[in-house]
Amino acid sequence: MQNLEPSEYLDEPGRYLLVDVRSDMEWEACHDENAVHVPLTELPERASSLPKDKPLVFICRTGGRSSRACELLKDSGIETYNLVGGMRALALAKKEKGLISKEVFEAMMANL
Repeated sequence: MQNLEPSEYLDEPGRYLLVDVRSDMEWEACHDENAVHVPLTELPERASSLPKDKPLVFICRTGGRSSRACELLKDSGIETYNLVGGMRALALAKKEKGLISKEVFEAMMANL
């Protein structure tokens, strides 16, 4: 499994497809605007519908489920990455890079 730091992802977000594997309830509370939603429980049956033309970066709340998503697809021939630290780390990296305001950051953290 390959890990990807949030700052690395944010350097080239268009290079990857961000796949959020959290539950429907978590997705509805807060998600990245560039992500697609495929709950981990649905990944095995929906994996074939994911694009194969760019690497997939899996994200969850803290990194556990996204790590499992990478493991599920390890033999699929798809390049996959686990976003280190999950949504919390991505929100913090966005704040540090000035990509979101303090208010948006605080709202995201309150919903994670």
